[in-house]
Amino acid sequence: MATTIPTNPIPATVSQLLQRMGDPDPDFRFMALSDLITVFSIAKHDLLHHDYSVAARTIDAVVKTLDDQNGEVQNQAIKCLGPLVKKIPQALIVPMMEKLSGLKLKNSVDNSVPAMAMRSMVEALPRPIPGIVPTKDVLESYQSLNRVLIPRLLGRAPGGKPIPGLLDSETDLTADSVDVLIEVVRCFGPMLHSIEVEALHDAVVTLLEQDKGTSVVKKRAVVAVSMLAHYLSDELLTAFVKRTVGVLSHPSLTGVTRRLYITILGSMARSIPFRFGQHLPEFVPFILGALSEDEMQSQLEDINEGGEAGLEFNEVREAALVALEAFLSSCPTQMRPFTDESVEASLRYLKFDPNYAVDDDEDMEDEDADEFDEDDEFEDDDGFDDDDDASWKVRRCAAKALYTIISTRSSGDLLDSGVLYRRVAPALVKRFEEREENVRLEVLSAMSLLIRKTGEGIIPEFSIDNNQSEFLNQLPQSRKRRRQSSGGGASAFAMTLTSSSLSGTGLTSPTLEKIPASGPRADLAGLTPTIVKSAAKLLKGKLIPTKQATINLLDDMVTVQRGGLAPYFDQIIVPIVDGIKSSSSASSGTSLSVAGGNASATPGTLRIAVLRLTSDIAKNHSSAVLQPYLPKIVTAVVSVVHDRFYKISGEAIQTCEEVVKAITPPRSRLTAQKFKGELLKLYDVIVDRTTANDADAEVRQKAIHALGTLLSRTAGTEGSNLLPEDKRKAALGYLLDRLKNETTRLAAVRAVDTVAALSSSGVQLEPSWICQVVVELGAQLRKANRSLRGSSIMALKHLVLSPAAKGALDDATIHSTVSALVPVITNNDAQLLGPGLLVLAHLTNERPKIVVTPLLIRALCDLLKSTVAGSVLDSLLVLVTNAGQVGQGKALMAGLLKDVGVAGEPSIVGKVIGTLLVASGNSAGVTMDSFVQEIKGSSGDQARVSLALAVLGEAGLRLGPKFNLSPKLFLSQFNNEYDKVSLSAAVALGRAGSGNVSAFVPAILEALKTEGSTQYLLLQSIKEVLQQVALSSTDIRQFSPLIWDQILAAAGAEDNKAVCAECIGRMVIIDPKTYMPKLESLLRNQSPVLRAIAVQALRYTLPDENEAFDAVLKSYLVDMLKTMLEDPEMDIRRHAMSTFNSASHNKPELILGHLNQLLPFVMNETVVKPELVREVQMGPFKHIIDDGLEVRKAAYETLYALMETAFSRISIIDLYDRIVAGLSDDNDIRSLCNLMVSKLAYIDPDETSRRLDSMAEAFRKTLSHKLKDTAVKQEIEKQDEANKAVLRLTLQLSEKLKSLKMLSGGNVAGASGSSSPMWVSYWDWVNKDFASQLKSLREESKDQSQS
Repeated sequence: MATTIPTNPIPATVSQLLQRMGDPDPDFRFMALSDLITVFSIAKHDLLHHDYSVAARTIDAVVKTLDDQNGEVQNQAIKCLGPLVKKIPQALIVPMMEKLSGLKLKNSVDNSVPAMAMRSMVEALPRPIPGIVPTKDVLESYQSLNRVLIPRLLGRAPGGKPIPGLLDSETDLTADSVDVLIEVVRCFGPMLHSIEVEALHDAVVTLLEQDKGTSVVKKRAVVAVSMLAHYLSDELLTAFVKRTVGVLSHPSLTGVTRRLYITILGSMARSIPFRFGQHLPEFVPFILGALSEDEMQSQLEDINEGGEAGLEFNEVREAALVALEAFLSSCPTQMRPFTDESVEASLRYLKFDPNYAVDDDEDMEDEDADEFDEDDEFEDDDGFDDDDDASWKVRRCAAKALYTIISTRSSGDLLDSGVLYRRVAPALVKRFEEREENVRLEVLSAMSLLIRKTGEGIIPEFSIDNNQSEFLNQLPQSRKRRRQSSGGGASAFAMTLTSSSLSGTGLTSPTLEKIPASGPRADLAGLTPTIVKSAAKLLKGKLIPTKQATINLLDDMVTVQRGGLAPYFDQIIVPIVDGIKSSSSASSGTSLSVAGGNASATPGTLRIAVLRLTSDIAKNHSSAVLQPYLPKIVTAVVSVVHDRFYKISGEAIQTCEEVVKAITPPRSRLTAQKFKGELLKLYDVIVDRTTANDADAEVRQKAIHALGTLLSRTAGTEGSNLLPEDKRKAALGYLLDRLKNETTRLAAVRAVDTVAALSSSGVQLEPSWICQVVVELGAQLRKANRSLRGSSIMALKHLVLSPAAKGALDDATIHSTVSALVPVITNNDAQLLGPGLLVLAHLTNERPKIVVTPLLIRALCDLLKSTVAGSVLDSLLVLVTNAGQVGQGKALMAGLLKDVGVAGEPSIVGKVIGTLLVASGNSAGVTMDSFVQEIKGSSGDQARVSLALAVLGEAGLRLGPKFNLSPKLFLSQFNNEYDKVSLSAAVALGRAGSGNVSAFVPAILEALKTEGSTQYLLLQSIKEVLQQVALSSTDIRQFSPLIWDQILAAAGAEDNKAVCAECIGRMVIIDPKTYMPKLESLLRNQSPVLRAIAVQALRYTLPDENEAFDAVLKSYLVDMLKTMLEDPEMDIRRHAMSTFNSASHNKPELILGHLNQLLPFVMNETVVKPELVREVQMGPFKHIIDDGLEVRKAAYETLYALMETAFSRISIIDLYDRIVAGLSDDNDIRSLCNLMVSKLAYIDPDETSRRLDSMAEAFRKTLSHKLKDTAVKQEIEKQDEANKAVLRLTLQLSEKLKSLKMLSGGNVAGASGSSSPMWVSYWDWVNKDFASQLKSLREESKDQSQS
């Protein structure tokens, strides 16, 4: 039947459809309802508001179809109710609700239809939004519920006459009736009156206590109780607590009632953790009592005497363990006093298996392993039926409770105290022999979590592919000061690859880390033999989920211990190799869903996990211990490289790469020749995947990277004979071909970078190949892809500077390279500038006339007119030095003086000109006298004088004792105002003085004795001297005492404090043995000024990288931090927080062991102190001033830093308590807390998901904040930024927790909506009221990910 629906329906359209709803043919009735839904979806909101007759007839017709004989028509009628409610007048809501609540079905056997219809209607009504005043429609909707539905639920007619209630157990009660109540509470909970909440709560509890009702109904009733708990007043909650305590204390308590109330307690703990936690001490004894040793022994005695293994006993224990897990996860702080009892109870029931007697002290021998295999086969055929043995559910819940204890109480708590490894870990390992698959997976999951928690905070790695190319292409910016002189020549600035900096790339052979004498890692090392022995037996089984979970556990052990499995290779390598080898079902996509440890496990995912473990074993173990097993490993890995599933093939390629590193020098120097055959096998499969056009793009890219690694490892003197020359040339040719291909270009660039960076003069690369690659790399610098540009410039730098490419570049290639790099300088691309200038500096030494052209000089002059600093300036100084040394300085000097001059920053331009002046000698075209005359003759032009001073200061630094100018030239430019000339003279005096200490420092100290405004300038000179002396290691001990005394004498002036602190810090760095004790004594000085200076001085020293300094600092740092954190002055404590922050970044190894002494100070400072909050009258307005805000902000910054460097030493519970509190604090603190939450969503998703409700409350408060009408533009922008930050974090939490839930098979607590109702409500509100902002943030995030 064709139906035409107008684009703008009117009531007459609805009337036509109503006629067909009474048709005898059910298909016509179904289509009429479908068309009605379509009409309601496209019509205006007031479609039926002015036509009561049609609206009433529509209600009657739809309600009538709910009793249709055809089930599909009924379902369609239920779907129609929601749109219908939104289109009818408000006055008809009550009659419609009365019809639905009193609906009696005559033609249908499905008695759940009326309740489902009511749910659909309630859900469609306008509902209240927390934090926003209810509208008229919302109030009228609630009044309708109050008049009709709530009395109907309770069985009370409006006149007080009792009627059959929807929750009346005497009727045919279904779970859908309870769902009506749940929907009412979910949608209108905030508006329910206390008396209504109490009545509904009593009705549900009464329903639960009665024997009638199915288990499904009672489970839904428990959910209803937990939702109503949100709206219980304190009095009602206390009354319910007393009622529950009374019931659980009753001597004739039945098992069913006991299980019911324990289940309610667990549900309420998740629902209202904060309020419920206040009553927790009253309930915990009942939970622990149900899990006591006495009750378990009594049950076991009954079984031994011939009694049945009671199902009721198991159900009560299961409910108790679920409740205990809820208490531990939702109220961790209140559960601290019950830690020992909780652990003991969980361990007791972890091994509760009354139907399977095993001697706890007897280890499983080979025959037991055979029996275990038989069990595997039995379980494969469906396992034990629940009716036969339900004790496995108890053991599974016990394992989950232990998982929660490990998750919430490990970092900085039970892990450090040794409880987890002393009591929990041995029991978990013992239960590896568990016969039930679901329980075994939970046990393995808990043990894996404990191992991961042991390794948290050592070196967190968020990169999925932490490989060599990323190290070479994206070197991290070091926080530590470089110990080298600016412009010290190309050799001083060129990247040096040391074993310490490359330990994570496979360039050095891994060595087993020294096991600490005590602590979690020592405990793990002691337990490793037992874990491996039990895991090896599991690997011999047949169940894929168990094998995959075991492989993941071993992988965690390797990662955390940086190896550690070498003594056990004879037990695990053979099963691992067997797991790699191909099988007929290996790449099957069939998912074997299991409850517990893994979301799904297939033969394919198992092989990926095994390959990843093999890769980590090769990466983290010494080549010497791997050698006996390398032939087997290579054969197995090579066999799966061509697997048709790209993920397996790609993982196999990465494993091949790690094996290549293990076979080749420098990791395998003496024995590499023994494995030449294996290396050639790996070469063949890698080349095959590199050149195969039918291979997946990801596999090709990984193969190209692996080929680059193989070539680089065989390009040195030690490994050159491992690969035949013809194969090397062929492989280099393949890289060149892939470099020209758009889809593989980036991978090829990084592979070339690897080859170039690690090649030596022992293997000379083909000049023609080098020239072609250099031209290609230069061409990539013009591409839009930022990653490609960055990788290309690094590859170009390494290739040009490589000893293997020495003298290989012809004039045409150099000219092409210079042409490609000049636009880089012109565009001032900070990412490319530093390496690009180094390339030009190297080429200047080879072909100076081709490189130093007028075009390049003009580009350099334009660059100096902008801001140049850091590594770019260092590279520029190297280029200028080389240009001057090869006789090209005159033209460059002329360009700098003519085209730049005072147009650039005088201090930067002065450094460049001074460096060029010294490097060029007499060929620069100008002399120092020219700049001296400039100073004397341009007294009115500050810029010209400043430039001349900077040039002479740089020249003095580089000439040293040969510098023939006196300090008076610089001192004469000092004046009483800190203008540009004075400051330039002060810096120049210091730089020149550091080149000739004996001539300049006495003059500076003599002038410093005179008090006045010049003291600040002279301190700047001292600071510059100390900085350069520290870099050049010049001996200034003869002047040190005088410098120290003069600095302290000048510290009283306000302007001098900061520079005095920096000078003191520099002196401590230069001579720590002498001045570190003096610095410590300053922290106890009576003067707050000197104490503050000492704190800042210590902070300045921390970024310095100096082994001698660290050796002295180690004995003082913790005591000094404690002293300053306890200082009575609030401002000093603020500086102390910043110093602690710096220490956590730069010297974490010195403070981690003492964090328990320092962290309480930080936690205390994050608390708002009411005594520091005051009200200030400013004209007619009153303002709230918080004097503790700055200290609190510094404390949160310190927590953020510690979270990155010492996460494993911080209690996650205490940390999250402060973060949640900070989400409602000042705007700057909120921003920091938002950042911490975004990181914790990755680091600890379990605890993050448990805090969703409390975070939702804070987020809602921020988003609901309304500014005054008189708010200024700055306040509006600030609030908009705060809202945007909250929405961005909301999106991130939603997406990340959703993905983590999928990966963990739903194990992330709270990731589902039912566990976090406040978050679900908040999420719905945000999606409704902030839809446009969320859409723009999603698009912004998408654009960023694509770029």
